[in-house]
Amino acid sequence: MKHRKKKCSSKMPNLVEAAREFSAFIKTIAKLRDPTKGCPWDLDQTHLSLRPFMLEEAHEAVEVMTSDHQSKKKGIHNPICEELGDVLLQVILNAQVATDNGTFSIADVARVINEKIIRRHPHVFGGKRNRSNVTSAVQVKEQWDQIKKVEKGGNKKRGEVTPHQSDKSLFTDANTKTFPSTLQALRIGKIAESINFDWPDSEPVFRQLTSEVQELERELTKKKKVDLDKVKKEIGDVYFTLAQLCRHLKVDPETAALDGNRKFLKRFSALEGLARKEKVELAKTNMKTLEALWIRAKKLEN
Repeated sequence: MKHRKKKCSSKMPNLVEAAREFSAFIKTIAKLRDPTKGCPWDLDQTHLSLRPFMLEEAHEAVEVMTSDHQSKKKGIHNPICEELGDVLLQVILNAQVATDNGTFSIADVARVINEKIIRRHPHVFGGKRNRSNVTSAVQVKEQWDQIKKVEKGGNKKRGEVTPHQSDKSLFTDANTKTFPSTLQALRIGKIAESINFDWPDSEPVFRQLTSEVQELERELTKKKKVDLDKVKKEIGDVYFTLAQLCRHLKVDPETAALDGNRKFLKRFSALEGLARKEKVELAKTNMKTLEALWIRAKKLEN
């Protein structure tokens, strides 16, 4: 007897509870911005002053989401829940600033993103007549990008638009100082790829990376005094090319870098454990001892 596979379905949250809690939170933030009874700090905030907090909270949320020890706790005690709340605070607070300025409201924010999500998922929301035929995540991404181009007025053939045909550069959207450097490098690479100004696959990118490292080595090993400005430029080339190699290999460079940091910290923690066990004071020991402890910590890790 054949067993029928159970259909997986996304659990619908309690909409009544969500609306109640969301409304209560909006009221809380509005009260903080009350001109007479509000909080002086919150009243002083603008979109510009809130930028660092938005970045900080987003990074902290990502840190918890990518942790090796994600909490399995239920409800409000889950650390991801808390960090997402901090991100939501920045969204609601910025929306309240806009409401006070008469520019837009949190309702507008929700409406705009809801309409965008529906518009960019015709394979889900298009109905029988307008539903697109996509069956894979790759096709969904391609469809998303195409719809986005149409929305932005860029529904043109590949390579048709050039910086000389418009006052706006092709790379304007990637040229922002608020992006982390790796994210900016990824965006630049994706735009370059869209106009065929890109390597065909990862192999020539790796050769380019090797070339950039060699150029850096030449600058560092010059017999004359090392030119730090040139070294800095060569390091920049290495970083940029490495980000492009990650893009071709479908590896997120920021996540890879964070994983590298965690790997070092985990190994050094093991090194510190060995040092405590053998009563070695790390601040007073020599490099040879540290190297030996590092190798042992590495073996323990493996």
